[in-house]
Amino acid sequence: MAWVRSFLLVAVAVTSTVSARVEAQSDAERAQARVAFQSGVEHYGAERYEEALRAFQEAYRIAPHPSVRVNMANCYERLGRFVEALDHFQRFLVEAEGASAEQQREVRAAVRRLRGRVGEVFFRVEPDGAQVAIAGTQTRTAPILESVALPAGRHRIEVSLDGYQREVREVEVTGGGRAEVRVSLEVAELASPAEVGTERVDPATLDDGSPALEASTDPLGLEPSPAPRRRLNLGAPTIAAAAGTVVMASAALALGLSALAQQRAFDDAVVRSNDPSLSPAERAAARQDGLDADRRASRRSTAADVLGVTAVLAAGATVFLLLRKPGTDEGRALRVAPSFAREGGGLLLDGRF
Repeated sequence: MAWVRSFLLVAVAVTSTVSARVEAQSDAERAQARVAFQSGVEHYGAERYEEALRAFQEAYRIAPHPSVRVNMANCYERLGRFVEALDHFQRFLVEAEGASAEQQREVRAAVRRLRGRVGEVFFRVEPDGAQVAIAGTQTRTAPILESVALPAGRHRIEVSLDGYQREVREVEVTGGGRAEVRVSLEVAELASPAEVGTERVDPATLDDGSPALEASTDPLGLEPSPAPRRRLNLGAPTIAAAAGTVVMASAALALGLSALAQQRAFDDAVVRSNDPSLSPAERAAARQDGLDADRRASRRSTAADVLGVTAVLAAGATVFLLLRKPGTDEGRALRVAPSFAREGGGLLLDGRF
């Protein structure tokens, strides 16, 4: 099996190189590192993977060496902890510049195998500061800018923040795939305060036995008459302003969604540019794709902001025209017209108020 060959290769390599990496350490420390590593080899051979992992971790702490990462990765894989195993294999490929071609071939095969059992999850959580508990094993704080690697399967996601309603989601992660979790917490409703020291008294049960007096709601006839209802002004300017609001808001939404799509393309390019299994040319192309996607996302986001502000102004003009009293057109005419420029768009209001 591939993992067995990798382990045997690394066992021989580390046994011969630990001493060379710890020349600056004391004899006692060098001996301790050798003992810990040999203990890990023995535990691994006896299929005691938890004990082997702890021994290799101790050896790496005393005498850090890239090859020990392969031993730890093999332990993690045998324990079913594929994310940690993949991480250590990838770190070995980055750190072990002097590794033999056979070692690198074995480790790259292990990386390809594990990528089929691990997926990436991108989190888009609002507001910032929310705590994201992922699969009961780790907690992150929003905003989470990088993707999170999780083993294939269904995972529970819990998002919480003081003053907001807690959200619980489940995400299905596929091996080698990518998933996205979007959560926007809602403000928690405040509980109404309990009424303290108040008690309803029935006037008919007064202690003096006198009948309850019926109080008049308006004994002097001074109750104000209902206010007249205001009629809405649905003239042509109001309709034009409302139409402009809808057009601007729709355009802002479309540009915003397009900017989000470019941001996802940027995230994908970042992942590919850091993929050690790709060639330098492919990683360079991925970096260029990321830069292009970032520029497009920035431009579209700016345009969406401008149109969004314009839509708010148009909505304000619509409300003003809708509530304007009839009969005030003379001497107070208001004209509303759309305005466009290279830097953005808006509404032009002309008249006296």
